[in-house]
Amino acid sequence: MNQAEAKVIVIGGGIIGCSIAYYLAKTGTETVVIEKGNRVGSEASWAAAGILACRASTRNPYAELCRYSLALYPTLAKELQTVTGINIEFIQSGVLCIFLTEDEKKNWEGLAQRRLKHGYSAEILSSEQVQTLEPSISKKVIGGVHFPEDAQVRNPRLVKALACAAAKLGTKFLTGHSVKQFLFDGNQVVGVETSKDRILGDQFVIAAGPWSHQVANFLGVALPIKPAKGQMIIAETVEPIINRPIHGLETYIVPRTDGKLWVGPTVEDVGFDDRTTLSGIHQILESAIQLVPALAEKTLLKTRAGLRPKGKGKPYLGRLTEYCNVIVASGHYKNGILLAPITGKLIAELITKDNTSLSLDPFG
Repeated sequence: MNQAEAKVIVIGGGIIGCSIAYYLAKTGTETVVIEKGNRVGSEASWAAAGILACRASTRNPYAELCRYSLALYPTLAKELQTVTGINIEFIQSGVLCIFLTEDEKKNWEGLAQRRLKHGYSAEILSSEQVQTLEPSISKKVIGGVHFPEDAQVRNPRLVKALACAAAKLGTKFLTGHSVKQFLFDGNQVVGVETSKDRILGDQFVIAAGPWSHQVANFLGVALPIKPAKGQMIIAETVEPIINRPIHGLETYIVPRTDGKLWVGPTVEDVGFDDRTTLSGIHQILESAIQLVPALAEKTLLKTRAGLRPKGKGKPYLGRLTEYCNVIVASGHYKNGILLAPITGKLIAELITKDNTSLSLDPFG
């Protein structure tokens, strides 16, 4: 069995692992990323709509984490295009949330009013204003709220750009390698054994999405993360039918610059079953066509499904108490794309400075 060494070993090559690798690479830290799939970002990081929504009206730690991460995106997009030539299509077009019932109207308008009260942006719209903004929206809509600071990103390109940029700066990616066990010197973790190699390291990051709890089990640590399946569809239009992401009936419709529409997701507690199903696709289509009837006539290109890492209401970020050189960065659930930049930045700071610009205590 081959043996290699690195300063940091990141377990997991999804959006979170690739972001950590990129921010570490910027500091010159020797890093190896281990990914069980044949390419990076092939799970939930790929099967996502790429919505960057930060709508909380409070300043609690999780809301602040989301805001700081969204604020990193403009600079990150420019950096990645400069280094890799990849345009991740970061577009701050806002997201339009529409409602078809009085209960939805009450909830969304209440959130908007709380945001405005605390100095955050939101625009409450009448049904006529919604129709003016997006003429293809269903005539049954009774109003909407526009969140102008929300954005979107082409998440498959984002993962690719982060990995390419990290690789150009010296990071090594080992795809098709699954972790089999950790290696110890007494009670100290000193390496990992994969299906193909042994790799020795100084610090270790568990960023394996919903599989993070399986990796932590090798250390005898119970990490409360489970998979939550989300199915998506990709449709295509010749002419644009919407100009910005639409959210309603628990469904997003996200227009891309190439004429494609990403629609979804479902939220399913079905373990590690990552199949796309007729019932899941039917659920997405039924909701989406209620929101934008013109979608019914468009071409269905693909379906996708991904398993998101669901923790207990927040991501887990920080060192394990049992092993000081093992860090967890997982449990981001529906906000993995949004939180990727701040996660990469903070974990890189923790490793290189043993201090972070935002406290990780609320996410331990």
